[in-house]
Amino acid sequence: MPAEDYVPEFKDELEPDPEPTVEPTVNSTEAEATFENTPEKAPEPSLTQKLEELKHGKKLEIKLEELFPHESIRKGQDELINDFDKACSEKKVLIAHAPTGMGKTASALCVALKHALKENKVVFFLTNRHTQHQIAVNTLKQIQHKTKHELLCVDLIGKRWMCNQDVANLFGNEFNEYCKSVVEKGECEFYTHVKQKKEVTVEAKRCLSKLKLKGPMHNEELIIECKEQNLCSYEMAMLLAKDARILIGDYNYLFSTYAAKTVLQKMDKEVQDIILILDEGHNLPGRVTDMLSNMLTTNMIKNSIYEAKKFRFQGLLGWLADLNAVLNELAQFSESNEREKKVSKEEFISKVQQRLNYEQFVEELEFAADEVRKKQHKSYLGGIHSFLDTWKKGEEQGFIRYISQRRGRYGEVIGLNYSCLDPGLVTRDVFNNIHAGIIMSGTLKPTHMYKNVLGIDSGIEKEYISPFPSENKLSIIIPETSTKYTMRNEIMFKKIAEKCSEICALIPGNVALFFPSYELRDNIAKFIVTPKKLFWEKSEMNKEEKDVFLEQFKAEKKLGGVLLGVAGANFAEGIDLPGDLLNGVVVVGLPLAKPDLLTREIINYYDQKFGRGWNYGYIYPAMNKCFQSAGRCIRSETDRGVVIYLDDRFVGEQYYCCFSREGLIVSKDYKKLLNEFFNKGDLPQ
Repeated sequence: MPAEDYVPEFKDELEPDPEPTVEPTVNSTEAEATFENTPEKAPEPSLTQKLEELKHGKKLEIKLEELFPHESIRKGQDELINDFDKACSEKKVLIAHAPTGMGKTASALCVALKHALKENKVVFFLTNRHTQHQIAVNTLKQIQHKTKHELLCVDLIGKRWMCNQDVANLFGNEFNEYCKSVVEKGECEFYTHVKQKKEVTVEAKRCLSKLKLKGPMHNEELIIECKEQNLCSYEMAMLLAKDARILIGDYNYLFSTYAAKTVLQKMDKEVQDIILILDEGHNLPGRVTDMLSNMLTTNMIKNSIYEAKKFRFQGLLGWLADLNAVLNELAQFSESNEREKKVSKEEFISKVQQRLNYEQFVEELEFAADEVRKKQHKSYLGGIHSFLDTWKKGEEQGFIRYISQRRGRYGEVIGLNYSCLDPGLVTRDVFNNIHAGIIMSGTLKPTHMYKNVLGIDSGIEKEYISPFPSENKLSIIIPETSTKYTMRNEIMFKKIAEKCSEICALIPGNVALFFPSYELRDNIAKFIVTPKKLFWEKSEMNKEEKDVFLEQFKAEKKLGGVLLGVAGANFAEGIDLPGDLLNGVVVVGLPLAKPDLLTREIINYYDQKFGRGWNYGYIYPAMNKCFQSAGRCIRSETDRGVVIYLDDRFVGEQYYCCFSREGLIVSKDYKKLLNEFFNKGDLPQ
């Protein structure tokens, strides 16, 4: 069924909820006045003295000017600071749609630190972007420089990435099982140099003392220091965390039950002690559902059979063959084009039980996986054990169990899926138990969706206006073409390509085109005519390939290059191309999710829960991808550029209501608009 033809009965419920506003308590002039010294009053204790008193359990009133890292606050920044300050005072969560350039990190950290020091709490700054770790640490270094006092923070990345062992081919649970095994058996020299019989070694204590004197550190600095002394950098980070006021890390350090429990225990803290800063918050729902999901594929079984043969677990070979036969038996689909269907927990277990003992199979897999990891770290048998255990013990509410068949690189692949539909199953308890928090992103619209989906009971919703000069950005919707399924043909592809070619000619320098999918990109881009060099994004690119790709694209800024990307893929988020490195972005069509079984279940689930399944599960996520792609263009107050939305469906009410109206133009006369915009600027021609 084509994506745009799937319209459930509740399609008419498209009007967005009214967007609540929070009036700022202080304007920019008042805020600056608040930040001034008052010499007529008696001098207050220094921050160092206050922090020393804090160790004795005193609650301290610390002013924001003592913690704000810069000399003055920018326009709009005062509003964000006031709103978060209010949320912390009321023990609520601020859901902040705050565009790029507001100084979100500095604003959030100074407010969070103020309340953490006052209430003896700990700040968790969580983000899915490594660059944001660096920005947060640098901001804390500025605060420390200003206050002249030690502010101890711990910058954590994934435990695997902090490991000194050779674990390059281990991911997720595979690494966790390997780490647990070598530590328990005393086979990790890096761990034993930190702890022996659960006691911290003299060597580790000496290193801790030195690290604490360094103040805020990037994780790379910590890893280098620990590696030089053969110490486990993760365990050292956890020891530092006991005295740290700020933890910088990935989402999983609070939203993965196991990781959160481990970190909080080592810090001797409870969830109630956390003031949370959640950066790039639009990514949280997807990350949490991914963490709660699991999959078993025929490729995993094939690799496990090879592994069992290699390590002489002959008794497992027949059972693995039986498991493969069960998947093939379940993958009997009707004559329709859909290659997926629901499978109940009992149905799968029953079919396995007809061939072998389910519980015994799980136990044997666990034992074999442990033995394999002693020799090669990674175990496919362990992956199957994890899935079978999850399938039997996993919850029903908020999940879907189904089998699917797709074409892989080397032929057809059958997958049995246990997929989470509702991130709120985990996030609800976190947000409703922390002391206070802020979720912030430049694409957190509509805020009410995130409040509902994440299960936030005490939330304050706020949308902020971009601080960048409006005259530096031209936003156009061109309603002349469409990537709608029923209109996809060579004539339409050529028409879209013609528009893209004209736009690339009118925009000087580099341009990025983002398409709904690689297939559509290839069908359209082959008709694009431009003297500029074309850069074709690949679906599977590692970090090194991405870095090389971007550097080559940047190098074309004078003659001009055209990035042919995909919305929601490698270059639609998390990259910065400031200045004249990118002068225009074209969002070609709507990246609506394929209405497969999982998408339909998400829509139905949110419809039953909120009455807004079509919006929450289909429209808003697609528009979010559009705005993320568009956000690659204007990254600073001096940048100038154009963002074009190329599809007539963007003017439809269900999509148009998602746009910020600030400076938005709907016009077919884009040639005139582009010529006028770039003739006024100083961009190189």
